[in-house]
Amino acid sequence: MVLRRKNRAGNQNESGQAVTEYMLLLVTIIGGFLILSRGIARLGVTDRLLHPIRDDFAKAYRYGHPEAKGYDEGSPANHPRIVSNSDNNFRIFISPEVR
Repeated sequence: MVLRRKNRAGNQNESGQAVTEYMLLLVTIIGGFLILSRGIARLGVTDRLLHPIRDDFAKAYRYGHPEAKGYDEGSPANHPRIVSNSDNNFRIFISPEVR
């Protein structure tokens, strides 16, 4: 079996094909990324993802309950209750169930 080489004229036509394919692939990837990032910004996905961190976790850390309110948000509500016994023991009741 003998392998034959193509003539030089056949190889010259395909000299920039790989570079062209990489450039088209790069343009497609960048275009997809731009479309995706604009869609995320329009739909407000970042605000929806950060809502639990900004509101629920912050209130649970600050007041002990995810639905709690402080004096700066009106009147205090949904704070943990402290019940003390005659033995100087106390209990903290927290009910973070969604209503």
